Amino acid sequence: MKNTWAMAQQMTLHIDNRLQELTRMSAALEEFLETCSVTGRDAYHIQLALDELVTNIICYAFEAQGGHPIQLSLAMTPGGLDIILEDEGIPFNPLEAPEPDLEASPETRPIGGLGIHFVRKTMDHLAYQRAQGRNILHIRKNIT
Repeated sequence: MKNTWAMAQQMTLHIDNRLQELTRMSAALEEFLETCSVTGRDAYHIQLALDELVTNIICYAFEAQGGHPIQLSLAMTPGGLDIILEDEGIPFNPLEAPEPDLEASPETRPIGGLGIHFVRKTMDHLAYQRAQGRNILHIRKNIT
């Protein structure tokens, strides 16, 4: 994993698609959020959303583990945090994933979908594009 700190308010993080990278990603993200004075509920939601999204990429975007880069770019802007998550995995637009049936009992509810539901509900803006063989997810979290 390589961290690049261009300024105190920006970070680019490169990780491989291995579950072991989640711990290192989380530590780098926590340090960045602290540096930017993002705390409390906002920091928690950002950490959890990125953990969910990157876990999905690691587990489902590639046929083989390891050796496939995932890039996470973060930038503090007035009023919020802009995040770009990029991978070269199979095309997948999380915004097209169906909403889970939250009324269904746990026994009858299909596995999956709750993480993306959480991301949709806690982040303020999501946009997806597929460009040059890459999934690119733009995320905005307004900071209170």
